[in-house]
Amino acid sequence: MPEDHKSGADDWFRYAFALEACEAGFWDWDIVTGQLWASSHFRSIVGLRDACSTLDAWLERVHPRDKSRLTSELGALRLGATSSLSVDHRVRGVDGAWRWVTLRGAAACDSAGAVTRIAGALCDIHDARTTDPLTTLPNRAFFVDQLERRIERGFQHADWNFALLAIALDRFDSLCETLGSSGGEELLIETASRLHALLPESSVAARLIGAEFMILLDGVHTEADAARFAARAAASFCGPLLLRGRTIVPQCAIGIAQAGIHCSHPEEFIADAESALLHARRREPPGIVCYSQGMHERATELVIDRFELEIELRNAIQQGELLLLYQPEVDLRTRQIVGFEALVRWRHPRRGLLSPADFIPIAEESGLIVPLGEWGLAEACRQLVQWRSTGAEPLRRAHMSVNLSARQIEKPDLVAGVQHTLAATGLPPACLRLEVTESGLISDPQAAQRNMRALEKLGVGLHMDDFGTGYSSLDYLQRFPFDTLKIDRSFVRDIAYNHNSRLIVGSIIHLAGSLGMDVVAEGIEDAEQLAELKTLGCPCGQGYYFSRPMEPAAIDALVLTQAADSFSAFSAPLTQA
Repeated sequence: MPEDHKSGADDWFRYAFALEACEAGFWDWDIVTGQLWASSHFRSIVGLRDACSTLDAWLERVHPRDKSRLTSELGALRLGATSSLSVDHRVRGVDGAWRWVTLRGAAACDSAGAVTRIAGALCDIHDARTTDPLTTLPNRAFFVDQLERRIERGFQHADWNFALLAIALDRFDSLCETLGSSGGEELLIETASRLHALLPESSVAARLIGAEFMILLDGVHTEADAARFAARAAASFCGPLLLRGRTIVPQCAIGIAQAGIHCSHPEEFIADAESALLHARRREPPGIVCYSQGMHERATELVIDRFELEIELRNAIQQGELLLLYQPEVDLRTRQIVGFEALVRWRHPRRGLLSPADFIPIAEESGLIVPLGEWGLAEACRQLVQWRSTGAEPLRRAHMSVNLSARQIEKPDLVAGVQHTLAATGLPPACLRLEVTESGLISDPQAAQRNMRALEKLGVGLHMDDFGTGYSSLDYLQRFPFDTLKIDRSFVRDIAYNHNSRLIVGSIIHLAGSLGMDVVAEGIEDAEQLAELKTLGCPCGQGYYFSRPMEPAAIDALVLTQAADSFSAFSAPLTQA
């Protein structure tokens, strides 16, 4: 062999050996003969048996959605329109599964400039292309491929015993604000780990985007089966988690779509589960929702409506469209007004008077709850100061209760903000009560505890709202400096005829007395409920039996009317107008 030929052969060998060593397959297509030569590693990736084959045999292994683009790139290179190619595409491996690869190639020409040979390398990029780098779970691309194969099996064998579960961590953006971006990443990694530990055999979990995950749950025959698994998953996600020295208790929403013959396309099936998820996220607290017909349309309407309302709410806070109504808290023995709870409403220019349920969830998700809450606190304090200086006698001795959102209770500057509001309005701290629900303490209990201890030292009252509806109410009584329990209306509603409700309410009242705490019963609507509460020794309450939430002018008129008839003891309910 001539020396230059020997040298060229050595270079060729070194190049091919180097490609094999770095796990890249080598291929060489002879345009003149039509023969395709493939290295052993190329064949193991693509699933070809013989070292010498044809281009058509190779292309038969390419995913149908990727074939036209690959053949177009090869055609352009063959005609000399381009000098090289690099194409990511999927091929069916020896196990029948689709794998992502990168094909690179370059053309060699004869003396006339015609392309006679195209050669290059094939790299397996499946793990990089299909794995979420943060959680190491599969990503959306891999999940869609797996779902497509499962749907194919459904049509081939009439096997539709599978479901999709779309899962989203609730208030993830708020948690990231508290923990920092790296803390948020740790939360996602731990969530993925918990998810993987729950996964049954032959099922697939993936991280889609942000704090959203999806499960292809195999072997479930009905929505009820999928819902039972979803409940176990939710319980696992909501377990306490120590991150960066803080105990976090995440919450999640889950949307379920059960498979069926209607599942002809993976993306449409995924959209079903995501529509159910959107409805699940709108619940308070977030829950589990199964897909039903028409959800897509409603989901689209909800998304549009949500974005419109968010923009309008931002303007409403600035333009003074929000207002506070005040519901009296009453001494059940004397029927004297002892305080008020401030409740926000939105006087929308087109939709009329909106209740908190119509816009507070949007405010929570968007972060607008913080400026809204700050405005509400300042307005409620200002109103009570006015009543205390110019109102009738009961108003001068009343206190004001204001709700705090989860985002507010975690804010590092909460206490400074409350101090500023009290100083600006001139309201004594002892006249202010801040109400917190159990769900507001879940995401960052330690930050909430620090703020509440500081508020206690400031002299502000702290009420535990909706007591008895959560799982950790008793634990929270030990950890947080509450001075008052507000009995949830769900217990008060049945108290006149349900023995268990009476026992629960009586136990709460006894517990509060043992701990030196006050009690307020919510949702009193009739005389029978009032009589039972008085018998059980409940000192205070509020509800429509006494009064609906009212504007300040209506409160003034009510107090003046009752004062004329000896305000100290009402003989009839306050107005329900």
